[in-house]
Amino acid sequence: MANDTNGLRTQLRAFVDAHPHGWNHHEWLELLAGLTDAGVDTTNPDQIGTALEQDRLLAFLEGLDIKGLGPKRREALAAHFGGLWNLEHASAEAIAQMPGFHPALAKAIHKALR
Repeated sequence: MANDTNGLRTQLRAFVDAHPHGWNHHEWLELLAGLTDAGVDTTNPDQIGTALEQDRLLAFLEGLDIKGLGPKRREALAAHFGGLWNLEHASAEAIAQMPGFHPALAKAIHKALR
């Protein structure tokens, strides 16, 4: 995940919270401009985009009520899959192959994404 340089993670999470159903290109450009104005180095927008997608996935996972899906496992999913789209298109078997994820938990996550 991105470092919290100049509150980057806080700003990304606020953006995700304000756009629970995703964002368009114009909104993405506005985010980059706002980050630049706040003193964040935006010369690598791909890195910021990756962190943003991971934060979006984390926010989504936090909203699920799945027993055994705590903060460490949510972070592991975000780090492994990188974004909500990738996790939505993963099989329960792919999730279960991750360290610390048993088949029942993987099936519960997979079902919640459908």
